[in-house]
Amino acid sequence: MAGVDITIEVCGMSGDGTIAAGGLLNEVMSKAGFSVLAFDSYPAEIRGFGRCVTRSRIGDGEMLALSDKTHVLISLDDEQSRSRIPFLAKGANVFFNNRPPSYVEEDYPIAAHVEPDVQLYGIPLADLASEAAGTDRGRNLTALGAFSGVFGVPPEFFRQVIEKKFGPKGEKVLKGNLLSFEAGYEYAKENFQDRLANNLTLPETGKVGDKVLLSGNLAIGKGAMDAGLHLYFGYPITPATPIMEYLAKTLPEKGGKVVQMEDEISSIGAVLGSYYAGKRSMTATSGPGFALMTELITHGVMAEIPAVIINAQRGGPSTGLPTKTEQSDLHAAVFGGPGDSARIVIAPTNVAECYDYTVMSFQLAERYQTPVIVLTDFFLDNRVENVVMPQASAEEIADGNVYPEGADKGKYLRFKDTPSGISPRAIPGMEGFHFSASGLEHRESGDPDYGAETHMQMSDKRHRKIRGALENLPGPVAFFEEDMDVGVIAYLRRYTWPGRGE
Repeated sequence: MAGVDITIEVCGMSGDGTIAAGGLLNEVMSKAGFSVLAFDSYPAEIRGFGRCVTRSRIGDGEMLALSDKTHVLISLDDEQSRSRIPFLAKGANVFFNNRPPSYVEEDYPIAAHVEPDVQLYGIPLADLASEAAGTDRGRNLTALGAFSGVFGVPPEFFRQVIEKKFGPKGEKVLKGNLLSFEAGYEYAKENFQDRLANNLTLPETGKVGDKVLLSGNLAIGKGAMDAGLHLYFGYPITPATPIMEYLAKTLPEKGGKVVQMEDEISSIGAVLGSYYAGKRSMTATSGPGFALMTELITHGVMAEIPAVIINAQRGGPSTGLPTKTEQSDLHAAVFGGPGDSARIVIAPTNVAECYDYTVMSFQLAERYQTPVIVLTDFFLDNRVENVVMPQASAEEIADGNVYPEGADKGKYLRFKDTPSGISPRAIPGMEGFHFSASGLEHRESGDPDYGAETHMQMSDKRHRKIRGALENLPGPVAFFEEDMDVGVIAYLRRYTWPGRGE
């Protein structure tokens, strides 16, 4: 059908394989040629019981946000899935286990709570999985098999994705999951033959292109790698930890290092030290950790040392809501710190921009000799989109430093007050270009000076170079008519790089 746009949810209890089922579904729908935008929610505890929900919006066009209505609900636990009923669209489809393994109260099944127009597909998920594979652990795959049968998604796509995921775990595990899937598929084809009216017509071959599933965090990690990251220093914190986990696996292969520090203060200190020495480095944190970094971020502003900081925002204040989304750190990112400490803050809007903006941040930090903060949030970090594999050009990852002229050797002014505010930056060890650097206010030479005239001069210099950065950053775009009663100013917008398109 033209104009496909449906939202599919899988809901269950921790341990039901909910997140795994959602991930398999996303890969299959991407392989089938659809655009995918997905997000998972799960308990804050590392281990424990609680509701898990995967939410996938599937369509044949670009998906900018999740829908507020669900068209297909796959229930792996009816008690948990009842909370999703208010979000069901009119005429939604619900797959559920119609033969629970033990006695349940009369009002337990989700079928007793949905509206009359909902299409119900009752399937003995646990029984089918047990008969096929000897255990009911594969009932999530059985549910996906039923979905495949009802909606006409080619089962070979599911088989390929299942083999990719479970093949490394051994032939026995792979066979059990394949058999569980086939059981659900065959049951649906045999028992719902007169109800296979909601088939999804696949997009034309090649319409979507060769896309891969990436989360925002993974895109940030890949962007940093491609930008020539040498050193990553960090401390685990939700939702930024997956960035460090990805880099810990991949950066050493490129000759880089990942160091887990004792806290966020030491992390930003190490980033400044590395960049001071001329090595591209980065850290990632969230609101509580960013608050601890404030003093050293402003030290980077004063000493004009580059740094790249990912602030993966979550609900606050304090430790707040670790697995919830808020974009509440904007003022802290832009203004946080003593005195006038202008720095560059950029904010991506989708997974592709998480890659692009991370790559961009390294050049900006070097060119303008200042910390650059990339603002993401819990939803953007953890959401998954299928995108064309991003790849930075040589121009986009080139060295952004402004080095001193040879004529300055022996009379070098590290903080020279230039028209642009950008001073030639020497790397320690360059013969004839030694200098002093500290968090104290200083003259052009770097020597401390507490005089009002010097402070005004250097403050203006630092602000002047940041204002100049606007030449390399997106300008505002207006979407309004002349007469309006209410206006909305948003700080997130799409950025176009020359030669790369939007």
